[in-house]
Amino acid sequence: MKNGILILLFASVSKMLIAQPTSLAENLNNGAKINTVIVVALIILVGIFSFLFYLERKIKKMEQD
Repeated sequence: MKNGILILLFASVSKMLIAQPTSLAENLNNGAKINTVIVVALIILVGIFSFLFYLERKIKKMEQD
């Protein structure tokens, strides 16, 4: 049942992607939105890594006590 639903989902998504006349990369690059996407992704990654670094320091401090 799950496999059938996944296959149906992937098939519908692939049909929607094929129906687009231009590629997503071209659309993002033409509108200079790719830079915004990259900046937002970098901000999110920096936030995740800084949180993990903070958490690791806190765990080490608790282990020492």
